[in-house]
Amino acid sequence: MSCIPRKHNAPRNGFSGLPDDLLFKIFVTLPAKDLVRLRRVCKTWYRLINSPNFVESHMTRCEPVLTFLKRYPEPRPNMFSINANNGRFTLFKLSSSSERDCEILLMEFTNGKNKVGTLDVCGFGNILATCNGLILATNKSGTLLILNPTTRKLVSIKPGTMVHQRDESYGFVFSHRAREYKIVHLLRDGSGHVDSEILSLKTMSWKGCTVPSFGSFRDFVHKPVVASGVVYWLPGVGGADHIVSMDIDQEKFVTSALPVNSTGLTDRLLENQGLLNFVGQMTVYRIQVWMLKTGQWVKRYTINMDYDIRDMVPVFITGNGKSVIFKMLNDEVFEYDVEEDEMKEVSVDGNQSFDMAFSHVNTLVSLENSAPLW
Repeated sequence: MSCIPRKHNAPRNGFSGLPDDLLFKIFVTLPAKDLVRLRRVCKTWYRLINSPNFVESHMTRCEPVLTFLKRYPEPRPNMFSINANNGRFTLFKLSSSSERDCEILLMEFTNGKNKVGTLDVCGFGNILATCNGLILATNKSGTLLILNPTTRKLVSIKPGTMVHQRDESYGFVFSHRAREYKIVHLLRDGSGHVDSEILSLKTMSWKGCTVPSFGSFRDFVHKPVVASGVVYWLPGVGGADHIVSMDIDQEKFVTSALPVNSTGLTDRLLENQGLLNFVGQMTVYRIQVWMLKTGQWVKRYTINMDYDIRDMVPVFITGNGKSVIFKMLNDEVFEYDVEEDEMKEVSVDGNQSFDMAFSHVNTLVSLENSAPLW
């Protein structure tokens, strides 16, 4: 008697019979762009991947990358562009005569090399800030937008009550206490007075708040940095002995001393692993990296070179904190390996010229209903 295999009604997908907790553990390790596709497979996967616990757990595993805007050299098909009329993404099919436009690029750093990827999203004027995978930007007409470029979700933000001027600054931060996202808007007038207002994305309304003391800021050339719910600013270029901060839950400005005076145009504040870092140019051959931990500045390390490094602008600290990425004024990119105490040029994928870059993570944070955004 021959042995005939018994037939089973196997599920279409090999994962379909797995329990939710095991699916959770598998899916949380996958890139956000893959999860966007997987949540279309069935209702069970959609509910799991979109659940607040999953989105937050996945976000904690995401490695930061560097994001910036660049004009693409030639039109490409199948790009998403912002429709300024309704604030939504529409598929923008480019022709050979289409006007060059700004798109969002992402740069990853691994072992002395980088990988530049595009999210095929264009139509931007400027990137203002990032938070948890969301990007605060403007379109070409200056309208404020918040988008998740991975999920292709976008909302437009109504202008604040303060009249738009050129010398202004935006911070974008998540309040863990209130479980909501907030935008901090500062505006400096010709006399040096700074006004401020805050937008709650839960209510989509602006309100005035306390203002920093007179003279705290000289300009807003440096974009603010957010670390653990606090927004930090270097108050101006060309020299400073303090930083200005706002705890988003307290909504009050505080001025505190830097560990060493900021004297160069290339000094920067950078976030890494939830902590604020100050990268300061000490001499033409020496850079120091300091970390703000439990209210105290701690020196992490000193970078000593035997050549002039005044043109090196720190733009990024990798997620594991082992490398600092510098951009030269001529667009060359260098990576300082902390463990090897070595500065080496990074092989750049293509000609990537950018003036302003931000740390970014690819997440599934949702913009739907705006409160909360995950």
